[in-house]
Amino acid sequence: MSWNASVLSTVSSDTEPTVLITFDSAKYIFNVGENTTRAFLQSRRNWKKTRGLFLTSVGTQRSSGLPGLLMTFADSGLTSLNVAGPTGLLHFMAAMRKYTFRENLSVNPIEIPTSHLLDESPDDTPIYKDDNISVFALPVHPDVPSPEVASGSVTSSHRDTNVVNKRSGKRKRSPSPTGPSLQEVISHSDFDPTMLVGETAQEWLRHIVRTMFPGSAAKPAASLTKDGHVSQPPGFNRPLPSIAACNPRPTLAYAVVGPRVRGRFDVKRAETLGLKAGPLRARVARGETVSVVGNDGVERSVGPSDVVGASEDPGVVLILDTPSTAHIRSLLKGFESGAFSKYWGKGQEKKDHALRVVFHLCGDAVVEHEQYKAFIKGFKDDVHHIVASRDHVPDPITFTSAAFNQLRLNHLDSNIFPVPKYSLEARKALDATDLPSNTDYMRAHTIIDIRPPRPPLRDSEAEANDLFHPAVLSGEPPTLSDAARTQFSEARARVEEATVSDVIGKDVTVVTLGTGSAVPSKYRNVSGTLLHIPGSGYILLDAGEGTWGQLARNYGAGVWDVLRGLKCIFISHIHGDHHIGLAKILAMRQKLDPPPEEPLYLISNRMVFLYLRDYNALEELGFSKDARARVTPILSDEIHWRNKGRNYGDEDQMGSRPAAEDLCKALGLQKIHTVDVEHRARCHGLIVKHLDGWSVVFSGDTVPTQKLVQAGTGATLLIHEATMANDQVEMARAKMHSTFGQAIDIGKRMNAQNILLTHFSARYPKMPPSISERQAGDPVVAFAFDHANIKIGDMWKMGVYARAIEQSFIDIADIEGEESEVIESAQVDIS
Repeated sequence: MSWNASVLSTVSSDTEPTVLITFDSAKYIFNVGENTTRAFLQSRRNWKKTRGLFLTSVGTQRSSGLPGLLMTFADSGLTSLNVAGPTGLLHFMAAMRKYTFRENLSVNPIEIPTSHLLDESPDDTPIYKDDNISVFALPVHPDVPSPEVASGSVTSSHRDTNVVNKRSGKRKRSPSPTGPSLQEVISHSDFDPTMLVGETAQEWLRHIVRTMFPGSAAKPAASLTKDGHVSQPPGFNRPLPSIAACNPRPTLAYAVVGPRVRGRFDVKRAETLGLKAGPLRARVARGETVSVVGNDGVERSVGPSDVVGASEDPGVVLILDTPSTAHIRSLLKGFESGAFSKYWGKGQEKKDHALRVVFHLCGDAVVEHEQYKAFIKGFKDDVHHIVASRDHVPDPITFTSAAFNQLRLNHLDSNIFPVPKYSLEARKALDATDLPSNTDYMRAHTIIDIRPPRPPLRDSEAEANDLFHPAVLSGEPPTLSDAARTQFSEARARVEEATVSDVIGKDVTVVTLGTGSAVPSKYRNVSGTLLHIPGSGYILLDAGEGTWGQLARNYGAGVWDVLRGLKCIFISHIHGDHHIGLAKILAMRQKLDPPPEEPLYLISNRMVFLYLRDYNALEELGFSKDARARVTPILSDEIHWRNKGRNYGDEDQMGSRPAAEDLCKALGLQKIHTVDVEHRARCHGLIVKHLDGWSVVFSGDTVPTQKLVQAGTGATLLIHEATMANDQVEMARAKMHSTFGQAIDIGKRMNAQNILLTHFSARYPKMPPSISERQAGDPVVAFAFDHANIKIGDMWKMGVYARAIEQSFIDIADIEGEESEVIESAQVDIS
């Protein structure tokens, strides 16, 4: 039985480490940070046969790719999945309830307690076990005592009545006074989930997860309605039960133990002993002892130990997550005297396992800490160490297909198509003199064969598919076909010869960070558009998964200045491809030092704020009173273009209008309004009008609607979704989206000067179908591409460049070779 460990993604500007354990019959994924789904697509590897996801922590760093990956799994035909993680996992998953759900997928959450009180004695039973692997977990605590430890009690999310049976992954409940069942509790008219504690709170969270992922064979109390939304049990729209604050939170270390492989049957020895081929030999092979008459005529007993060689010790992989130096002491304790002590030390030969590789996920300064270096050196000399540390790992391009296309387009227009930022050298080198010789930094596409054991090597297919880095290292311009060279030359000449009238707001820049819909592809990330108002700041329009990484690749080290200058984020609606990346951006904003003096204004609907506040209980996003970087909520309905405001309601309602006025002052705006549009979920568009006279209208997801025309009349720029081609009108209507032609028609009716089309279906991963030539008096029409930086005054250039861009994609298809997408476009549920 062969199996391996591999690195799908490493620590970089746009990914976090994800480790895969692969058998012929199954795959297991450890950590799913942002862009895990897209990393699979780029690598051309698939997620088929995935049985389990294992998270070392819950939050934006290690698990923010979970909702997108779960829905992608379901859309690809996966029907069941185990998801394991530390205390808070159920809260983390339940927080996604308004946008993450699939009826055909059954998810079994395994929440592993991390309380000190539950970790006093070594526990060597697995938290997960199947025919391939046994997974053991070790809680790793920061030195800062958590509230439940300081008070001598355990937080309500992991009381003694809620201990995980580590062998089965199921809950074992200590005897407790008989109380009402969950169904009885939620049937009360005044049911309030925030009042639940202990096991009842945990059962409520499990009930929510079952509602989200019931599996096709299950008959849950709540399922999906005809329009694809969750049929909501009582309390579904209320906040989740509280969970104890703990910052920093404990993490989990995992030991993955493979199967013990039986020794080889010694045929020659068996024949010498008189054990001929046949039923008796088969019985011995099964472990029985039999009597035979040997060649010497003597009758003797023959058992497995006489003819079967020694079994192989099972291979072991360790995944250690040490996010700060404060976690080192707890980790070392677990290896010195705890459940993981058998994996560490250079003493006598271990008899029950063979440790092959240790993946070290290290926070700032951890790998340089003297105690940690001594810890690494304490393993046996033949163990391989793979280190993921942001300071010690280079930052090459992750999504090389998109970057290679951008590199080519950079020679068409270097201002509109900047080369993504990358670095092939780490800020610091690993100290080779103070670490074992088998230590290396973590690189994507590294494979370590566990059985049979081999040293780490790079995936040759992934390296062959990387066209970007060889191109930039060559120092030569990208090779263009004759057709592309002609198109590039003609397009540049037309731009140079053109005479363009001055435009109000010409220097306002639109950065299209994500231009796809529903799911990412190699060439397009999901929704995200940045608006830069020179001298004032930035507005982010939607933030799909991976938006932070797109920002980091576009601006490099300057991304922190952009984050500090980000004044407003607008989230159009609750569908995941428009906001899954928001939490990451808010979490990164908490790291600004010094903290920003001005708040970040977040415009969205109540469902988005419900999700974020639930999430904020696990990781600070800016909603706590003592947050370093505060978020100021603005409800979309309260700044509707036909709403005159109110002087009553809750805090969010009362505060929205004044907050919007403050936002206008900060950005030099005359007004900022929303308009309700028509989609499968409640959705809004946005109208931004500047004091200088220019305006930008953002459609959100919608069918063509007159409301948008009326609210945005005379727009300088309309950014409109164009999910479907013009021959897919009926499908567009069924999915509540617009075609290219419909979006352009809205712009014409609005009398918009410029129209930027975006949010293209996965059916068009590269170039959308061409549109007709522009006629006199028509608005400028442009297609959006990821990482395009377009000034409003230069929007017209995109039309001139269209055929050159299309030819570049044709060339890339010839160079790369066309391959089918991992997810067939017809299977994708476009939200």
